[in-house]
Amino acid sequence: MRDFQEIFKLTMKQGQKRFRQIVSNDTCSQELCGFTELNGRILAEDLKADRDLPPFNRVAMDGYACRREDLNKPLPISGSVAAGSVPGIRVEPGTCVKVMTGAVLPEGAELIVVVESTTVDASGRMVFHGSDRDKLNINYSRQGEDVQAGQTVLRKGAILSARHAALLASIGMEKIPVIPLPRVGILSTGNEVIDPASTPQIHQIRNANAPQLTSLLERLHITPANYGTIQDDLHSITEAVSRARDENDLVLMSGGVSMGDFDFVPKAMEAAGFRILYDRVAVKPGKPTTFAVSAGCDLFGLPGNPVSCFVIFEILVKPYLYRTMSALYEPPRIMAVMGADFSRSKTAREEWIPVAIRNDGTLVPVTYNGSGHYHAMAQADGMILIEKGNSKIKKGTSVALRLIS
Repeated sequence: MRDFQEIFKLTMKQGQKRFRQIVSNDTCSQELCGFTELNGRILAEDLKADRDLPPFNRVAMDGYACRREDLNKPLPISGSVAAGSVPGIRVEPGTCVKVMTGAVLPEGAELIVVVESTTVDASGRMVFHGSDRDKLNINYSRQGEDVQAGQTVLRKGAILSARHAALLASIGMEKIPVIPLPRVGILSTGNEVIDPASTPQIHQIRNANAPQLTSLLERLHITPANYGTIQDDLHSITEAVSRARDENDLVLMSGGVSMGDFDFVPKAMEAAGFRILYDRVAVKPGKPTTFAVSAGCDLFGLPGNPVSCFVIFEILVKPYLYRTMSALYEPPRIMAVMGADFSRSKTAREEWIPVAIRNDGTLVPVTYNGSGHYHAMAQADGMILIEKGNSKIKKGTSVALRLIS
């Protein structure tokens, strides 16, 4: 059984190798996507701004453009400038210009006084009623204060989301260059496993992992090929694994990777041309995890229990997949405080504990009866890690919460 950090580094190294192969095998190292498809895609190249942002001194408040030194007297309003118009007027000494939010700041102006701090007298002049003109905010954004023309605004490997859309649009990127998605196949094994829509007999279970893995992959914009459930015999599994290998960059198998008499998966992997790099991981849940490689495809043999399968996907498979797309991935984490004690008796492995966030913001472990507990992850907001050798986490301890969705 190998230390998790050791196998993590090994797996990520293989993911980077697979990225280079996927890109070299593709007719193009990138593809283009629009705004409706950008969520979760990986940026394929550095992007630079084609102009300053803001591209001009931009008015931030409705009000009057003027000089600071003129605010001690009523000011004639020499014109107005609306957003989207080219100002044909400047602020001359002793005058002001009415301006709207988003407009170009007229030349000669030093600041905007907001309309709420002014009145217009009977002569049509603007009168400022503020108390301290020297401390007034300028109320406009200076040209280029956000981004300057030619500046790199997003780096290759960025994981795109809705928060990037406005920036991409502002630099004219209607079509965004992204890394091609890896091809992933899902394959389940087990004589006891049946389709979720079927009515199980007493000795059967519905296939929970294939839908779970499909959903997890869809969050990465990967639509997997599903090869169904394969019966527990060496020939059938070898044939299915070989087909999946030829059609994908990665195969995810669930079930059949423990030490039972009828677990043919390791032999089938080798018969299909895979070389097993590891088959036991010092993590709980998820100990019976296998990772194998071949010339054109990698393979994860995932535990059959749904919580183990979910955890291993989150902490190992997902980072691997992001590495195959050369992404700058960091799992989402927040710091939070334990609202209850947690203890365990066995400390030989690091362990991920599903927890929920209470209304007061503290964390409590969800009811968790082991890796076969289907209900546990559905009740959890995230997971916390208890290190190898540690037996407890006390109430009030600050911990890193790894968010899940």
